[in-house]
Amino acid sequence: MHTKDCHVLTVDRLTLDLSGRRILRDIDLVVEPGEFLGLIGPNGGGKTSLLRVLLGILAPTAGDFHWSEPACGRPRIGYVPQRTGVDRDYPLSSREIVKQGAPGSWPLFGFHAREANRKADELLNRVGLSNQGGAMFVNLSGGQQRRLLLARALMNNPNVLLLDEPTAGVDSEGQEQFCEILRELSRQGITVILVSHDIPLITAHADRIACLCVGLHWHGPARALDQSAVNGAYRCELERYQIFGGRTRSQLQENL
Repeated sequence: MHTKDCHVLTVDRLTLDLSGRRILRDIDLVVEPGEFLGLIGPNGGGKTSLLRVLLGILAPTAGDFHWSEPACGRPRIGYVPQRTGVDRDYPLSSREIVKQGAPGSWPLFGFHAREANRKADELLNRVGLSNQGGAMFVNLSGGQQRRLLLARALMNNPNVLLLDEPTAGVDSEGQEQFCEILRELSRQGITVILVSHDIPLITAHADRIACLCVGLHWHGPARALDQSAVNGAYRCELERYQIFGGRTRSQLQENL
């Protein structure tokens, strides 16, 4: 059980070099249980690389990070990648895609198969796709595909979700639906770390924002994010975002 002294994730002066290039520099970051953290920053700023380090795919050059201590409950991590990772020519149904996230050895038989089917149907309903279980993945809209991949990531009952631009290429309605689901999961105690380029969207839903461009330029409450913090990360004038505290997403978009 989490206590007030438990952190889900602690990143300590983490530095990453790849092919002689500095990708991340001295990143210090603490993420709390149930927090919805938005990672923003320019292309090449290190957001995806940070997720890959946290997933154990890349080893840091210097510094370190650690997930919560055993006494606080080891995290179970779900991951939604930037790309679908699904062969569009392979005729898999939505339900079969979700079941790919089930723990254990495949193929599943008996009780494990029945339990996977039950859990998949439960998650399809949770992400608003209860009527699409038999639909082929390739026939779903972009927003539906992303929600389906989220359901797959939830099959292992994670308490941490890492998501790399899951709404890229999705229309505004689909983006809102997706982030509302993440917001609800956060309310239920799941820690969410979301990479996004849509600053109005992410500031409307996340608890805290981290602006990343090799270094961590700013980290604080989403409502406190201002133009100077964004400019510090992107190193350019982003007049089209016009982020000010207290504005709604629709008000922000009037300035785009």
